[in-house]
Amino acid sequence: MHFASLSGLWFSLSIPFILVLYLLKRRYIDTEVSSHMLWRRVLREQEANRPWQRLSRQLLLLLQLLAASLLVLALMQPFIRSQQTAKSHIFFVLDASASMQTSTDHGTRLEEAKQDILTYAREEAQNRSYSLLVMKDQPELLLQRESNLSSLQAALNKVAPFYGKTNVQEALSLASALTREEFDGEVRIYTDSQWVENAEGVTFSIPVSIQEPGIQRRAGDEVTNPPENVAITQFGVKEIQDSAEYKAVAVVKNWGTVSILVKAELYADSKEIRTDSLNLKGGEQKSIYVDKLPRADVYKLQLNGKDVLEADNTAYAFPEGTGRIQAAYVGEGNLFLEKALTLAKTDILHLQKSSDGTYPLPLGLTPDLIIVDGVTESALKSEVWQRLLSSKPVWRFASAAKSDLEPQQAISASPFSIMDHPISRYIRLQDVNVAMAQTRPLKPWEKAIISSASVPLVLAATEEGIPNLTFTFSLEQSDLALRSEFPILVQNAVAWLTQHHGGNLGRMTAGDRKEIVLHPEATKAIWKTTMEGVKEEEAERNGDALSSMQTAPKLPGLYEFVEYNTSGQIVQTRLLEVVMDPRESNVNGKIESKLVFKPGSEVDAGVDRGKDISLGNTMLNPWLIVILLMLLVLEWEVYRRGHSV
Repeated sequence: MHFASLSGLWFSLSIPFILVLYLLKRRYIDTEVSSHMLWRRVLREQEANRPWQRLSRQLLLLLQLLAASLLVLALMQPFIRSQQTAKSHIFFVLDASASMQTSTDHGTRLEEAKQDILTYAREEAQNRSYSLLVMKDQPELLLQRESNLSSLQAALNKVAPFYGKTNVQEALSLASALTREEFDGEVRIYTDSQWVENAEGVTFSIPVSIQEPGIQRRAGDEVTNPPENVAITQFGVKEIQDSAEYKAVAVVKNWGTVSILVKAELYADSKEIRTDSLNLKGGEQKSIYVDKLPRADVYKLQLNGKDVLEADNTAYAFPEGTGRIQAAYVGEGNLFLEKALTLAKTDILHLQKSSDGTYPLPLGLTPDLIIVDGVTESALKSEVWQRLLSSKPVWRFASAAKSDLEPQQAISASPFSIMDHPISRYIRLQDVNVAMAQTRPLKPWEKAIISSASVPLVLAATEEGIPNLTFTFSLEQSDLALRSEFPILVQNAVAWLTQHHGGNLGRMTAGDRKEIVLHPEATKAIWKTTMEGVKEEEAERNGDALSSMQTAPKLPGLYEFVEYNTSGQIVQTRLLEVVMDPRESNVNGKIESKLVFKPGSEVDAGVDRGKDISLGNTMLNPWLIVILLMLLVLEWEVYRRGHSV
């Protein structure tokens, strides 16, 4: 037997009070005597008025003590567990948080929960109405009062794992509100109880129970082995100062209770560069330090081993403070240009002409930018070079040598015509002299942003989303490199040419929102990933314009945020790591439920309840009331007949 409330124990103080009343009571014994001698009467009366005598057995006293005990018991609301049929309306609440992706003997906790819901509906709750509420960042009501099992199954098929921050309190509050006017319903919550927030204060007006998938019980005891999970809690890569090398640090934790052996594999871009074996005791965490890493756009750390949750086994890191551009410089070089490139945080790899008149490829380096200074197209006509030039931003400078294929024209000292463009920002070109410039027909995608009279000097173009910049004059035939504006011009040019490699967006938890600084020309953006089976997702819009507030994708992994202009050309690409809520990694972090069920209380005041609504509990109060009434009748009969002994 169980008790719904212990506050009724205070009334048990009435029992000793009844005993005290009987101890202090004057007792008169009716006895037949042959005479009325006064001294005997007085003597007996004095003896009868002595308090604190030993209690004698009296039927009336026993009945009153029994009645008081039953009243105390009734106030404690006793009940016994019993098997009852399902109610007419079953309100299912399904937890879809990341920890529900923990592997079990029959799939995952989420898959088992779905199957348990269907099994209960088919075997114990046939011909009932069903509702389904999913716990996520915002509770999602997928089904409401549908009596068709196929509708319930279709709704369950729509439930996908949610790896972000689950709002348990809001989901349970909504479930409570939607069932407040129920009188023959029940709430069944399918969860692993690994809640990262308390659900205190949520009161249900109908019976509520928690079902834990993946947990087998025998005689009320858990017999399943605790799950084992190892997670990457931290991972970062930083550039070593005054060096072209990088160092990484990672922290790995065993959330299980037993020792586990895992392998940590480190990748630079897609190349594996190191593997570490870690033996972690239950609850232990270890740090991994790696020095002298090669440069990469992105680093990946992968855990391999016995593990029940895959979503926290992979982490990505972008080099901190690298902001440097790798440029392959094809040509003899220019001291002023190289100095300006250094100020623009550009590392230069010089490619000198070979004896056969060709230029070698930048082996061992994937350049962000290719600078072709005074080199004709014929010197780079190989198929490999042409493929590289078509896939990377290229900055070309005309040759100072005269050529019949590339005619030149003298430039007058007239003022320059400068169009509004990111490259020409803060540029005035006052007193700059240019002696000669090439003259050739412009390609359809080229646009002259700086001109002298009718001669274009600087051409900007974007071909298939890849920017290209052309100076139709040689720096040797101009004093531009000697002007104070030249480093600014180089900075603008490098920024514009490499803008599609515009850094990264860091790390976000799945489903979180973040304000992103968009490219000024961006009118459309798409989330892209190489993960199998994951489709491209269009970025959020605010009316007709692209919104700066964006929601991170819902699946953990590495994503590209690709921005396009009105012509459909890529203007910027940045990387983002999406992770699951790290609080979900503790797959053994069960929180005891403190949900409250108050039938007939102020929660559902005014609701007409025609029958007991306790799921699986048989209340004993009605029986106690009947017994108490019978005792009162018996006590009155004893008192009426005058039985005092």
